[in-house]
Amino acid sequence: MASNNSNWNRLESVIRWANMSTNYFARHIGLSRAENLYQIKSGNNGISYNLAKRIVECFPEISIGWLLTGEGDMFGRRDNSRMIPFYESIEEMCSREAAPAMMLNFPLFTRCDYAYRSSDVSMSGEVTSGAVVFVEQIDAESLISGALYVVESPTFVLLRRVRLCESGELRLETTDTNYDPINISTASVKSLYRVVGAMKMY
Repeated sequence: MASNNSNWNRLESVIRWANMSTNYFARHIGLSRAENLYQIKSGNNGISYNLAKRIVECFPEISIGWLLTGEGDMFGRRDNSRMIPFYESIEEMCSREAAPAMMLNFPLFTRCDYAYRSSDVSMSGEVTSGAVVFVEQIDAESLISGALYVVESPTFVLLRRVRLCESGELRLETTDTNYDPINISTASVKSLYRVVGAMKMY
């Protein structure tokens, strides 16, 4: 089964490169037991974001993009994509002072400036809470009505579907009807980020 299990093949490549047994590798990256790794070997589980993060924190040479997708090179040598700053929250991403939690190398998202972990349940119909959201910073003139954006104003920063109203205002909509839409003027937008992709994390 392992020969057809691409997730395990990648994980096994890292374990062999680290010159460790599977059990020792599990302990080295902070797992209490190796059961999670054996579930990947048996094909029951894939490589989760949390597991990939543990691995690259211990072995920064390894490309997290390659671990999760198989794209590019184990060490990121054949990825021509830029390193993407990743933040644990949307607020940290929009902060002018917060340092990124880590850098991601994802060849799939070449037009991407930042990534963050979503905690917004109001958009769970499109972007689940816990997903990693990849965004490109744009100016308001480049906005496409009806697309997903992160909108920062002086009072909030939100992930919303944004529509341009005839009045010139922006209408921020959610997928959850328990949340009312918000109308704001383009002048009140401090920064705008177009969502270029999202990755659900288990």
